[in-house]
Amino acid sequence: MSQALAVARYSLIELTRRRVLVVIVAIGVVLMAGIAIAPHLLAQPTPKDGVIVMLTALAAEVPYAFTLCAFVVGMTVINHDLDSGAVVSIFAKPMSRSSYTSGKLLASVSLLVLIAAIFTVGSLAVVAANGGAVYGVVFWTCAALAANIVLLMLLVMVLTVFLNNVVSAAIVLVFHYLAGQVLTLHAMVQHNVITDAIGKALINVAYWGVPHELTSDLQRQIMQLQIDTGELRFGGSSPIDRLPNASGAVDIAFWFAYGVAIVLILFWSVRRKQV
Repeated sequence: MSQALAVARYSLIELTRRRVLVVIVAIGVVLMAGIAIAPHLLAQPTPKDGVIVMLTALAAEVPYAFTLCAFVVGMTVINHDLDSGAVVSIFAKPMSRSSYTSGKLLASVSLLVLIAAIFTVGSLAVVAANGGAVYGVVFWTCAALAANIVLLMLLVMVLTVFLNNVVSAAIVLVFHYLAGQVLTLHAMVQHNVITDAIGKALINVAYWGVPHELTSDLQRQIMQLQIDTGELRFGGSSPIDRLPNASGAVDIAFWFAYGVAIVLILFWSVRRKQV
């Protein structure tokens, strides 16, 4: 345990020296401050329109900031030791590879939780500055994003054991995009937007092969507000039916199982790595 804590300590020090991470967080905080005052500077016909502006801006900015931070951490936390050759001397000491991996996991997850807390507090402050009507959906959105970026970071960490960190990030980014498309298609199947039997079967199979990205009702609430204010008009089925429902117990359990599987693969990868 002491070995893992020692690895976590020096890893946190190394990660916090990454200027790009500090810059991303700083830019995110500045953008959130801008989002907080934007509805007050832009004339809005109704209070609901101001909420739409705020939620749309948060939905556009916060996920990107979370994701960028996850990639930066995942690309460097193990790869830096491999590229610098430091891992050779680390493994030459009386330190088990499992302790090394545990320390890296502790450092990276702790840092992401801290970053998530900063953006969550910032997002709730934006809500407070604009009437405070949607605390719940914004909080759970940030919680879901925090859980999702942990999986992304873990995937990048696994690949960086064997591949260049840029290549690893590119592979995970493509996988993340494809997984998102599968989840959208699955939502359309659930709401009978897609009715073809073969298509539904293929989508259901693909759905259980990708991580179930945890979601809140944020996008659905934004669209409902747009419908209520007349900003969005439609004929036929509601466009809300194309959006995934908020994640339930099954999705959370699947996310947890997927995370455990990736962690086990990471331990195995580090154990098998030749240095």
